Amino acid sequence: MRSPRRRRTLMSFLAATMVCLAGEAAGSENIDPANDGHQYAWGENAGWFNLEPSGDGAQGVEVSDSGLTGWMWGENAGWVSLSCVNTGSCAASSYHVGNDGLGTLSGFAWGENIGWVNFSPTACQPDPTCGVKIDAATGYFRGRAWSENAGWITFASAGPIGSTARTGWCSGTGATPGMGFTLSVSRSDESVMLSWTALSGATSYDVVSGRLSTLASSEGDFTVSTEQCLAERFTSTSSVFPGNSPSPGDGLWFLVRGTNCRGHGTFDSDPSSQSGTRDGEIAASGHGCH
Repeated sequence: MRSPRRRRTLMSFLAATMVCLAGEAAGSENIDPANDGHQYAWGENAGWFNLEPSGDGAQGVEVSDSGLTGWMWGENAGWVSLSCVNTGSCAASSYHVGNDGLGTLSGFAWGENIGWVNFSPTACQPDPTCGVKIDAATGYFRGRAWSENAGWITFASAGPIGSTARTGWCSGTGATPGMGFTLSVSRSDESVMLSWTALSGATSYDVVSGRLSTLASSEGDFTVSTEQCLAERFTSTSSVFPGNSPSPGDGLWFLVRGTNCRGHGTFDSDPSSQSGTRDGEIAASGHGCH
């Protein structure tokens, strides 16, 4: 493989030229935050892909909690779009590379010269390199995407600097959210209005619920009393949820936890006053949020 360093000036020139010819507006990017060359992926049949082809703050790949936008440039594949929002074509062809908020990518990118690029292929499972992920703590991409016409595109998590890609997404988030909610509940007909105070460090929230009678009869065991995840990675601090009317004399309980790119917070409020950890029990119920 040729070193991408020896071609960086040429590729940047070609990328800038293509932008001018195509008439595309300049975008933004958060790739290679340390400016040390961590901006490349390798295609077995297509050569190098540059995720920051036009330099800092220009045309490139932008990673957010919800997904990837922008473009990457392939030396033999041309421009690859990570989202239909780049060209305003979502009404005709809705596609994007999604992020579950924790760094696991999914969905498709589009290259007019290589077709669809699948960031979460299933054909290579259970190989741990199947699909593309981002390590939220370090920002490094890893794993493989599949192109129907160009084969495997590898995002290395280690190895030569030329074959790795890194993003500054999540670099400003130091830890998962803690605890400290004030939650209020009100009823309107068959709906339930929940609202809670914003939690420092949280960018979204998970909400779970169950019946008070089951919680009481199980002596506070959330493994058997958790019935559903009402909201997952919900970005607001209030919402109206459909209410399943409890039987006379019964009621519903609700718990909220904060989440961010480093992971899930906790459903616990004061562990010293609890008989067990809510988090483990809710996860074991099979009805918690992922």
